[in-house]
Amino acid sequence: MPRWYAWRAEDHLSHRVRRSRGPRQVSQPLANREPQGESAPMLALDEATGHLIRRAQQRHTFLWGQEFNGDLTGPQYAVISAIGSDQALDQRAVGERASLDKSSTADIVARLEGQGWLRFAKDPGDGRRKSLSLTPLARTALGEVTRRVGLVQQRLLAPVPEETTAAFVEALRRVAYGGHPPLPGQVDEQVLVLGQTPGHLIRRVQQAHTVAWSDEVGRVMTAPQYAVISALWAHPEGIDQSTGAELASVDKSSMADIVQRLVRRDWIARTRDANDARRRLLCLTDTVRDELVSLTPAVRRVQDRLLGPLRSTQERELFLSGLRALAYTADLEATSGK
Repeated sequence: MPRWYAWRAEDHLSHRVRRSRGPRQVSQPLANREPQGESAPMLALDEATGHLIRRAQQRHTFLWGQEFNGDLTGPQYAVISAIGSDQALDQRAVGERASLDKSSTADIVARLEGQGWLRFAKDPGDGRRKSLSLTPLARTALGEVTRRVGLVQQRLLAPVPEETTAAFVEALRRVAYGGHPPLPGQVDEQVLVLGQTPGHLIRRVQQAHTVAWSDEVGRVMTAPQYAVISALWAHPEGIDQSTGAELASVDKSSMADIVQRLVRRDWIARTRDANDARRRLLCLTDTVRDELVSLTPAVRRVQDRLLGPLRSTQERELFLSGLRALAYTADLEATSGK
């Protein structure tokens, strides 16, 4: 779990965006919205790299689940790929290659070892060190598994125009590795190279976004909370909670928690629909305007950090266009907000 997401004292502001305020008063729903742009108080969802990456990752997870139905996870394949490409790696190095923290790596290795896919061997040069290797059972099954993983990657990239796919993946690699993608190194035909696999690259960009958000925005607000506020900003007439969840790409349970927290902070107001008294609408309040003056520049800095490895405007536009194609496509729209 990202360290900023577990934070609970939501009524305090990070020192990066803290502003002094007078006594708290209940605000009225916010009626007017300025146009989007560099000086606008909100970053639209289809302009926000972090939101697009989160939707793209959700789509990859959805496609992976369709293909493997719980039999194998993406991080598990990342561990298998790392070991298959270099059998001299120990558990720490495998986790680094697969972009996993120590706890996740240990859990995945233990599961795969229990299933007979991995085994430890003592390093002849260092008796305290144990390297990981794939078992004959894993080698036998790996060809078919990798073929199916390849199909997931093809489906993931299908919405991107064919003539820009290669350039988009290269831009994704540069963003995922902070401008320094790894050299191919030793290649095993039985596994996909993680540094060239779109689903893995998207997960790395999501991790980079989490770190950048924590550094720039801090604990004042989570990225999903900002997405909900952005969705409400774009609909000043108010929208119901279910619609807000779909627009912000959060599940119903998360949406309920976000709304509860933002209502307590007097950033969101609940009103009754004039056309249907049984229906409650969500609107932003006047209170949130002053906060967004400080918050949105920090959110823009997150975006600038992510896109930093892409030097030209053309590269950035191509990258964002490809992300939008991945993020807003029919197979994901059918599952959003559930």
